[in-house]
Amino acid sequence: MLFRSVSQSRYTDSKLHKKIIRNCLSIAQNENIQLRQRYTRTLKKLSVDQRFRNHARNKKKAIKADRRIKIIAGRLVRELERVLPSESQYRNELELFAKVLAQKKGERNKIYSLHEPETCCISKGKEHKKYEFGNKASIARTHDGIIVGAMSFRNEYDGHTASETLEQVRRLTNREVLTATADRGYRGATKIGNTTLFVPGKSRAGMSEYQKRKLRNIHRKRAAIEPVIGHLKQDHRMNRNFYKGIKGDEINIMLAAAAFNFKRMMRHWLSRLLSALSRIFNVLPELAWKLNQALWQYERTEMHIPFRKQLAYGGILG
Repeated sequence: MLFRSVSQSRYTDSKLHKKIIRNCLSIAQNENIQLRQRYTRTLKKLSVDQRFRNHARNKKKAIKADRRIKIIAGRLVRELERVLPSESQYRNELELFAKVLAQKKGERNKIYSLHEPETCCISKGKEHKKYEFGNKASIARTHDGIIVGAMSFRNEYDGHTASETLEQVRRLTNREVLTATADRGYRGATKIGNTTLFVPGKSRAGMSEYQKRKLRNIHRKRAAIEPVIGHLKQDHRMNRNFYKGIKGDEINIMLAAAAFNFKRMMRHWLSRLLSALSRIFNVLPELAWKLNQALWQYERTEMHIPFRKQLAYGGILG
């Protein structure tokens, strides 16, 4: 059993303030409220000042524009709170806007998205992408390549998600997991129920060369889950979640894992079908040769090379 935690991304403070302004203007238009000022020309100039903020000459100007936009958002929210009745349908939305405007840098449980307030900021430690916004997912995979567990979490420590994932695997497969391999993010527990958890680390004193080599091979096999996660993100839409709320996060992960297993099963069926056809009719090599020639002719005229490469990688062409 192989474990790995990943994060699903959703789409942070200056952008939120601009969205608050747009939403406040939209509420005022829907309710026919005459605002004291709409700040249309001011916001256009401030948006220009926010550009190229990484340049040394523009940094102070951009920070000043951010501060000014936050002030305008607060004015609009307070004006709507005064004008709208207490039983208005926009009260919850205005409370959310006020909470976003009151939060500070480094604060816990910050709001990063207006349409998804449950979105978490996850520190991944990557050089090219230090933070990801979304939720955490735990994936369990067998050595045969079948995903047997997929659960959604908020932003817990990876080691605290293993017990729930193992319970899901036991419930779905009706089998007890005896050994599981995980990365260093699961450090801490080596035994979860009846499951022994292997995490890469220094070898214990007194271990024989055979034991060290066996443990090393186990950890090398764990890396096989990395391309699975890549396929889940790129091919099965786990990279960006479009479903609403925490339940939507859970549904998205389960659907992505199920699609991965279905695709693997369909490829297995296709390989068995092609193998049976080649044994029974003995005509598949000739058809593959004709298809190969037709594709080469198509490439000369249309230069559509990726389509042929895709068929070649899929094992249809020789």
